[in-house]
Amino acid sequence: MCGAAKGENEDDELSNMASWSALPTDLGNTILRRLQHHADRVRFGTVCREWRACARRNTPPSQFPWLALPDRTFYSLPDSAFQPLPLHLERHRQLPHAQSSCGEWFVFERRDGAYTLVNTFSMSTTMVLPRLPTEPSHAIGDPPPFMKKLVVCSPKLVAAVVGEGWQLALCRPGSASWVVVAHDQLKSLQDMIWHRGKLYALHDTRCRLLCVSVGEDRDTGEPNVSRVDILVEGSMWEVIESPPWSPYLLESDGALLMVRRGDPNSDIQNPFMGGDSVHYVGRGLERATRFTVFKADLARSRWTELSSVGEDTVLFVQGWCSRAVRIPGRCKDYVTGDRIFFVSDAAARGYHCPYYRKKVSFYCSFYDMRKRRSQTYLGTKVRPLKGFPVAWLFRGSSERACINK
Repeated sequence: MCGAAKGENEDDELSNMASWSALPTDLGNTILRRLQHHADRVRFGTVCREWRACARRNTPPSQFPWLALPDRTFYSLPDSAFQPLPLHLERHRQLPHAQSSCGEWFVFERRDGAYTLVNTFSMSTTMVLPRLPTEPSHAIGDPPPFMKKLVVCSPKLVAAVVGEGWQLALCRPGSASWVVVAHDQLKSLQDMIWHRGKLYALHDTRCRLLCVSVGEDRDTGEPNVSRVDILVEGSMWEVIESPPWSPYLLESDGALLMVRRGDPNSDIQNPFMGGDSVHYVGRGLERATRFTVFKADLARSRWTELSSVGEDTVLFVQGWCSRAVRIPGRCKDYVTGDRIFFVSDAAARGYHCPYYRKKVSFYCSFYDMRKRRSQTYLGTKVRPLKGFPVAWLFRGSSERACINK
């Protein structure tokens, strides 16, 4: 009988070990509250359907961003931990390379010219976008237009800045084609974001701020632009300033901000990249990189310069995805706000040269708005993969993060 009892106990233990899906909800909630990093929470959600539902119910209001590095590893803030490529992204290795990221989405360009969007934090969430239409001036066999920026507005709408004219294109995930918008004001776009159900874009080098209302064609059901409003007329910065600069558009506490990155180092010619202009973020050169932040004054239709982005706010800027991040109260004892984090523009575009078969130095830096200077935050050696970009990854469209520094 003792032997029988022992066998029954072993069976019970095995049964309990096998029923991970029966984890009590309260215990699952407690575990998730202790997991502060994306990687751990993603692993929790991949165990089974019940755990995935628990993870979705308990998404914290503040999470740390990931930094995707050019060797397909991820730097997990704030614990200075390097994570390997998530398992659900491994199946996309057959795709040529990732274009970049937009929030939580990795954008893979396929061999047929179409695009696959993979949610970095969800094992089963993907979107498929069609190949961009070839411009009339291009010859047969020429590659499709270049995609400068992509924004996932909703599960039913994606917007992109494409082509030599940097014009707006719209599509619905799963559709057969893009709608390239033929509108004079929607060309030479510098950046854009989706905010409160509308597209906001920076137009030409004067940085006019546009509000674009997107509707639906009654006959075809395809997205179209129903209205374009000029909210801020812009200025003539490109005439009076000689150092090259890059604009970033983002939202912070309901306000629209434009971050201008003045970068004298960007005119350095790299012989290993065909003479393209690049920027090296690292010791010795980073001090010359300066930022200016403006807030859209919609009542006066002008940009107003800000001396601070907020003691409890950090900005992350990059060509495809920029975010303002609120530092939660529990992090304020060891987190410093009023900073702008950035990486090399060249690294964000991806590495395309055989020279990078060897390990090279990579730097992520931040600009202190109070001290008005830049400083290295992360320096490491990487062996870049062809075409793989550097990008910030954020879970969700409205969540805030904090970083430990």
